[in-house]
Amino acid sequence: MLAVFALTLPIYLLIALGFVVAKVGYVARDDMRAIGRVVLRVAMPALIFVALARAPLAETLRWDFMAGYTAGSLVIFAAGFALALGPLRRSMPQAALEALGMSCSNSAYLGMPVAAILVGEVALQAFAMAMLVENILILPLAVVLAEASGGGGRMAALTRTLGGMARNPLLMAVLAGVAASLTGLVLPSAVMGVLGMLAPVAAPVALLVIGSAVADLPPAGVELGAVARVVLGKIVLHPLAVLAGLYLFGPPAPALLISGVLIASVPMMSTYALFGLRWGNEAMSASALIVATVVSFLTVSGLLALLG
Repeated sequence: MLAVFALTLPIYLLIALGFVVAKVGYVARDDMRAIGRVVLRVAMPALIFVALARAPLAETLRWDFMAGYTAGSLVIFAAGFALALGPLRRSMPQAALEALGMSCSNSAYLGMPVAAILVGEVALQAFAMAMLVENILILPLAVVLAEASGGGGRMAALTRTLGGMARNPLLMAVLAGVAASLTGLVLPSAVMGVLGMLAPVAAPVALLVIGSAVADLPPAGVELGAVARVVLGKIVLHPLAVLAGLYLFGPPAPALLISGVLIASVPMMSTYALFGLRWGNEAMSASALIVATVVSFLTVSGLLALLG
């Protein structure tokens, strides 16, 4: 177990460093947000494109992996939504918010960097497939359910979601990388050199940014029951459901399986508090994100120990 902590501790120390430098004002929070935008829009798309473009399509998209990840995520989403809407009598937006928090990982800023540091480049393949599942299925489903009662109903909510997907640089990088792999496109060496220089920056800086994002969350009144449900669902039940799904449809190679489960085991996306603000429950979503980020150090380490 000490060997596992030795692997995961540097990752969470980077997150803690990002938290501290933002909290004490050593680096202005606006500057950290700007760095985050550079990582999101430049460095990470470069990393994703380079990794996917040079891999055969059969290795880039593994349908057994995508089916297993989709099944695990949908089971947790459906269970969280049904529990909140039924026995707990939450509103539709609140139920969708809880289900989203349980089933959609911070795969870009935390899941991919953690998996890449621990298992290497194969994590990028798992990340690309997990991101397709999250952005094409889980997130649109949550938005449509939460906003169906608003102006325009389900179609308006779906249109807004699709518009957001079209502007997502990470999703565009995944699609471009898959297209390059499919067509055999070879970019000039100078262009690949630039992309290769950007790629190593993405993972460590993303971890700093997620720490600063947690520091930037507003003080929130703790809604203990909802926070506990969402955190338990996200960092314990979601990875277990994905593990079961991957075994049901595979399992894939060990490194790919570990990458998928690791991506599912990290906290919810850093914009979760913004969805909480949008759907009337910022306090719960901010609290759940903080608690999940802290507790995930122990759960991710425990998961690695169990997976060997």
